[in-house]
Amino acid sequence: MLNYLVKSAFTANTPVGKKTWNRGEAACLSHTNAKHLLSKGILVEKNVGLDLLYRYEERVYQLITRLGFMTLDAQKAAADLINSLLKRHEALKTSQPPSSAFLEEVEEFNRTATGGNPISKIDSDEGAGEWAGYRCNIGDGCHHGCLYCYAEGMKVTRWGQIESAEAWRTEVVKEYSTKKCRKYDEPIMFPTTHDISPTYLPAYRCHLYNILNAGNRVVLVSKPHRECIEAICNEFTSFRDTMTFRFTIGALNDAVLRHWDQCAPDLEERLECLRLAFENGYKTSVSTEPMLCDRSEAEKLYYTLEPYVTEDIWFGKMNGKGGLRKSPDPEVAEQAVAVLENQTDDEILELVEQLKGLPKVAWKDSITKVINKPAGIA
Repeated sequence: MLNYLVKSAFTANTPVGKKTWNRGEAACLSHTNAKHLLSKGILVEKNVGLDLLYRYEERVYQLITRLGFMTLDAQKAAADLINSLLKRHEALKTSQPPSSAFLEEVEEFNRTATGGNPISKIDSDEGAGEWAGYRCNIGDGCHHGCLYCYAEGMKVTRWGQIESAEAWRTEVVKEYSTKKCRKYDEPIMFPTTHDISPTYLPAYRCHLYNILNAGNRVVLVSKPHRECIEAICNEFTSFRDTMTFRFTIGALNDAVLRHWDQCAPDLEERLECLRLAFENGYKTSVSTEPMLCDRSEAEKLYYTLEPYVTEDIWFGKMNGKGGLRKSPDPEVAEQAVAVLENQTDDEILELVEQLKGLPKVAWKDSITKVINKPAGIA
């Protein structure tokens, strides 16, 4: 028999007749008898119940006042959050070592691995340097084809290492070895110039294991594919304390995401991945860099994502892409104008004021520069 806390009053048959349990009371039930009531959100485990009861009520209020939900929709969404919190609570009770099949995969990968070390120092405290001291990339190319991709710009336009933007969409896993990975003194951002796509996944997981097994901390940055995040979550629970998933979600408007992020997963899949990592007990974070929305939607984005984020939600501008306003593609030009108009200094300062005091807000360097700019300087 286990103790549960009643979230919604209910009546049930007992050996001595019908009994009603009221909200806030404790109920001592077997797991079998409690299972249905837990799934309905009527009961919560007593040791987390008081917090979950508060979180439920807070979420309902948030959804109605901040996101414009109708009451019944808000209650359903809040119940979904409670279920996610309970799954996270259960997940954190245990951690499993990687499966023997995966460890055999890593062993074979390391046995045949050639090439140098893919980890290098980040020499700036801006950009990726705000999140990590080292970077790791294991290939060239990203099939997402995001229009604002800095890596594509560097590899194709600046350095001429890749023939064209179209060629950049062909993902090429390179030969690297991390089997003798050492422990680094700062976190490693992995990856920085490509994504964790199905093409990269097999090599990515093996490198990730080698890096984490050496005692390193890793920030996994991605516009996430569910199959990839699920495959990582399944094998790395013993490393949860040294991993942070940071998923890029630049807007809540899927049409806008589809325009800018081209072949990247849609909004629904990214939200599923955020919930998945959260429910499996991992540390979670979101990058809203670049912001592809106005400040009103940015605030809604914060309240939509915040319950499933354990760390920070980072907001940043679209940097160095003013030229997109002159794109020969009229849709690209129109969308670029809209994004850049929403990122003037005045708009950014209004956003900072709107989100002031919210506990999980973090500003990227592109916004802190605006905040710290002396008055009167354009």
